[in-house]
Amino acid sequence: MKFVEIQDLELINSALEFDTPDCRVVGGCDLYTTKAAGGDKKLYKSIDKQLNSMYQDNLILSSSLSPPSFSPPTERGMLSKSSENTASSSLLAGSSLGSSPFGPLDQISSRRTFAYLIAVLNASHPDHDFSSLRPVDFKRERSANQVVNAFNNTLFGVGMPVPPRLWEIVDSHIDLKDCVIYSHTPSPSFLADEPGTIWSMMWFFFNKRRKRVAYLFLKGIRHSYHLQSSRRNSKHEDGNISDEMEDYESDDEVVGDLEMEE
Repeated sequence: MKFVEIQDLELINSALEFDTPDCRVVGGCDLYTTKAAGGDKKLYKSIDKQLNSMYQDNLILSSSLSPPSFSPPTERGMLSKSSENTASSSLLAGSSLGSSPFGPLDQISSRRTFAYLIAVLNASHPDHDFSSLRPVDFKRERSANQVVNAFNNTLFGVGMPVPPRLWEIVDSHIDLKDCVIYSHTPSPSFLADEPGTIWSMMWFFFNKRRKRVAYLFLKGIRHSYHLQSSRRNSKHEDGNISDEMEDYESDDEVVGDLEMEE
């Protein structure tokens, strides 16, 4: 992923850093192209291997939980047999790769989208490695309006108005109406590694046509732990990483490598 530095987004990012009586709020919107860069190739190979293993494990699990051949149940055994089948169906549904927020993970397009979000997180938080996250750690949002309302209400809740033109500026760079939107709630272990962080919220706006991902985030930090963040400086230093690798192959492929062309 290649970071795109845009002046009006930087103005928004500055407006989303402020103090409240309870904490320091740090937020922003980072924009990336989906063109692979730097260590993305290695990351995509690792994700593909992980998802292939998950896919094979689920095939084995589905096979082992397939219902036995039918025989008419006795009245006494009817309830227990029904309960067993219900439990098996629930387990199969929960383990199905088709239940991913990104769609069926035997399809390259679904894997690709998941990999983009991991790459964005790694680029935006260079002190962390998000490659261990699973597709189920993300949620697909129903609509842009829901996300806009959730974000605005979070700001209102900490006593901050929405910065002027925030959504107009974001929309001009990502086309909200054309985006598929995902969210991620960081785990307690992530918060524990972020000194003083009380809460954290993350949204990802993926525009396939424009080959862009906008990463919108907010977090609250205790005043006593707040330090001047060097996150953007670290990211900008790595922003001009090589972009010799090509995008994924066509969406029609299934169960394929996420490798880029040399």
